[in-house]
Amino acid sequence: MPPRLIRFGLFELNTGSRQLHKQGRRVRLQEQPLRILEILLEHPGELVTRQQLSSLLWPSDVHVDFEVGLNGAVKRLRLALYDSSDNPIFIETVPKQGYRFLAPIHTVSEPSSPTDRLVDNGQEGPGGIERRRAATAESQPRTGSATDGRSPSKSNVIQFAIGAIVVAALLAAGFLLRPMTPPLRVTHISKLSNTGQAWSQESLFSDGPRLYYTSAKFGKGYQLRQILLNGNEDTPVAGISPDAVVKNLSPDGTTFLSISQTDLTVGRPSPLWIEPVIGGPSRRIGNFVSNDAAWSPDGNSLAFVLGHELHLVSHDGTGDRIVASAPGNIVYPRWSPDGRRVRYSVSGAHSELAIWEVSADGTNPHSLNFEWSGTSMEGYGEWTPDGRFYIFASKRDGVSNLWAVEEETDWLHRRRQEPIQLTAGPINYSRPLPSRDGARIFALGMQTAGELLRYDAATKTFAPYLGGLSADHVDFSRDGQWMTYVSYPDVMLWRARSDGSQQLQLTFPPGRVTNPRWSPDGKRILFVSRPAGKLPKLFTISVDGGTPEPVVSEIHAQTSANWSPQGDFIYYGRDPEGENQDISIYRADVRSGRSEKIPGSEKLFAPLCSPDGRYLSAQSTSGDNHLILIDLQTNNRIVISATKVDYPAWSADSQFLYVNSFVLDKPLISRIHVPDGKVEKVTETPFPTTGVYGNWSGLAPDGSPLLFRSHVQTDVYALALR
Repeated sequence: MPPRLIRFGLFELNTGSRQLHKQGRRVRLQEQPLRILEILLEHPGELVTRQQLSSLLWPSDVHVDFEVGLNGAVKRLRLALYDSSDNPIFIETVPKQGYRFLAPIHTVSEPSSPTDRLVDNGQEGPGGIERRRAATAESQPRTGSATDGRSPSKSNVIQFAIGAIVVAALLAAGFLLRPMTPPLRVTHISKLSNTGQAWSQESLFSDGPRLYYTSAKFGKGYQLRQILLNGNEDTPVAGISPDAVVKNLSPDGTTFLSISQTDLTVGRPSPLWIEPVIGGPSRRIGNFVSNDAAWSPDGNSLAFVLGHELHLVSHDGTGDRIVASAPGNIVYPRWSPDGRRVRYSVSGAHSELAIWEVSADGTNPHSLNFEWSGTSMEGYGEWTPDGRFYIFASKRDGVSNLWAVEEETDWLHRRRQEPIQLTAGPINYSRPLPSRDGARIFALGMQTAGELLRYDAATKTFAPYLGGLSADHVDFSRDGQWMTYVSYPDVMLWRARSDGSQQLQLTFPPGRVTNPRWSPDGKRILFVSRPAGKLPKLFTISVDGGTPEPVVSEIHAQTSANWSPQGDFIYYGRDPEGENQDISIYRADVRSGRSEKIPGSEKLFAPLCSPDGRYLSAQSTSGDNHLILIDLQTNNRIVISATKVDYPAWSADSQFLYVNSFVLDKPLISRIHVPDGKVEKVTETPFPTTGVYGNWSGLAPDGSPLLFRSHVQTDVYALALR
């Protein structure tokens, strides 16, 4: 079927190039939303069932939650079309059945040649082209005739030269107009591991017959495992140091490169160690410390990172030299197959992620700019062994997908300039590793889920709260009748009755929300807005929805805040991750918006006012992140916890602060008596927790502890390529 242009509203879809435009400007769509649009446009005004869409979007052997994936794809399509599910212009939802395309469409054939376009545009009337060609032909001299005065031999030379020029022009045109390489596509996806415990923060390695990955089992640390690719047998790797976290595999497949698990847990750089694959004593390389490292393809050099610096050393750790310095922390260095370049990911100050490249001699450092809208969230890439493609992960709208950049091609084809999307959710794919034969990509696939739990002190058990609602950062109105929370994993703000009824979504993409607080009068909700790549800011919003309003007008980053008991002030801190700002606690007047610094609050953030208004608790940025208590009557400052704790919550009588230590070796919930600092253990947590921003805990209206249990499943997948 020839390419067509399908027009609807202000949009135009080219079925040949599969590109969507709005008033001439390109609208970028991921593969699944684009495919849904194509299917609906093929059946305008007709019901297309969810079952039909799912079968067309995902092969039967792909292990995904089709309902979640389809809902997400339709949601992204509506966002691109500026459409609404409540008042649809283009796509109507038929409840529990499917979707219908509503708008009228106009289909035209795409012009097939420049000549046709001239006629279509009316630049020449009927027969105009023929008349022009005839006139042109009549005006040409007749080569070789008796009237031109040239000898036959000279005419032959001229004819030969013209013929040669024409042939050269045709060859050049054929070279320039040669087709592009067929796009790389995933034809089959299979799951290689079934434990759900693959660690998403570490990478995959392969020696050909075996694939290595790191598993993280709650309360038992990390373990290196291997999958035999001829039978998918999944077993632990024996013989390496129990403190080792493997970062790379030598090109000959005989040696692991590792760092210390102890150092990694506390966030400090580690010495690099060599661990024989078959077991044996480990050996340190050089005298430097690092966060990550990778061998060169020939095994003669190492690239390692330290903070914002990329270093190269010889295989024995000598000859250390800095080849690049980045505008953020560097992670995941990877060599090109020819050993001439190193690509690495750079994490910016505002949580953005970008891919950078530098030559091995230290010249030409630059970022890979894909000219995509929004904040850059691309990284963790690997070259295919033949160097033809570079595979990387990109996280947009909360979903991480795999993409490919074509680096090289043969002379019969043109190289594709734009990246090729390989996956389109609903599984979050990351850490891609092309197989040695180039036929597959191995990757980690994460399916996110969580469950709100309540701890019953009488029975000493945890039980689902509100049916195990996927709700994080929960807060309640003063009368306990209403609740606000952040949905997981999409990080939107909601409010509902305390029994879970009358739910109302208050914020929408692309914003991300944390730390909501219900106002004392029950009319507004205070929250932190954390859009990707931007500074966090404080807003309030009506409990009935509407437009969020900023709390203060200042350029600095603001972090979690809290109302005063009367609701006339908001206490807030400045985010420690912000740039060039005073880290202290401030008090903003709700009516005027003016703010003032709290005396004695230097190097403190995340304030929480006690219900009786006597104290502020706050986190310290110095030392070991102590929990500090400020007496608002005397301005005295007390260290109430000398160990790191998170998410303090006041008891209703202001006598206790409930805190969690979920990030420590023995995760538990405790309570601290105020003001003497006496600590009481409430309960241990025998399962992993998760959240939208750290590991949250809080209190229900009856004072029972609440937390958000993780049901994240991460496994190793193989994606077959064509």
